[in-house]
Amino acid sequence: MLELFPGYCMDTSALIDLWRVQYPPDVFPSLWAKIESLVHNKEMASPKEVLRELASKDDELLRWVKIRDIKKMFKTIDREQQNHVSNILGRFPDLIDQYAMVGADPFVIALAMSRGWTVITSERPANPGGRPKIPDVCKAYNIKCVGLLGFFREKNWNF
Repeated sequence: MLELFPGYCMDTSALIDLWRVQYPPDVFPSLWAKIESLVHNKEMASPKEVLRELASKDDELLRWVKIRDIKKMFKTIDREQQNHVSNILGRFPDLIDQYAMVGADPFVIALAMSRGWTVITSERPANPGGRPKIPDVCKAYNIKCVGLLGFFREKNWNF
């Protein structure tokens, strides 16, 4: 079901880069307050599969998402999204690593597709002949996909 207001679906790679690599909350507390506000206002979400990927490393990021109202951010997929996932994997079977225990990418794309939202990811398009990445699949389905800086610019955020 398409949403009336635009929103964002965040991939695991973007959350990890935000917290662990580029914008840790001890240095950028106002950024994290804005992200929390988006989640609280239901303008940002991720599928529960992202939470499962984050759980592979028990760290401050995992604790941060667990103490928030994770039902507001991490969504269980519905039937429409399940259909999107099936379609995505039928068209892009190499999107997920068949040996990985988890794989959130098709679920992130399906959630964004069902809501008409923008995907936020730190992934780059695949090299020619390489395994497809989120930006490649989003392009194929005409889903807007941005990196972290693109997201900040869309929101007109300055730090």
